[in-house]
Amino acid sequence: MLREYEFTVITRGDLSETDNAKVLTDYEQYMTKDGGEIIKKDEWGTKRLSYPIKKFFRGYYTIYDYVGQSEHLAEMERRMRIDDNVLRYMAVRLGENVDVEERRAELAKKEAAEAERKQRK
Repeated sequence: MLREYEFTVITRGDLSETDNAKVLTDYEQYMTKDGGEIIKKDEWGTKRLSYPIKKFFRGYYTIYDYVGQSEHLAEMERRMRIDDNVLRYMAVRLGENVDVEERRAELAKKEAAEAERKQRK
């Protein structure tokens, strides 16, 4: 059964772009296993943390909206717990038995409405 998740990952802020991309690509492979799909990937970039995590004051934020199986999510979380490059992660289940194309259309409609709202200002 495919479920929709919002998955936030904070990686070390001192990683180079290529190292950070490599770390995230490894986890993206788990997301797309067995029919899983990344609907949206939103990279916020390096931000200052509210408090130090593992003695780091900056972290690179990446938010995924993806559809996948819970077994793959559990494996990703297990690997992130032992990965020194990942400072924090959080998964929130948004729905069950999600139609991927319908969800993509909803997100595109939201983005278009937000862009239109920004233009009016």
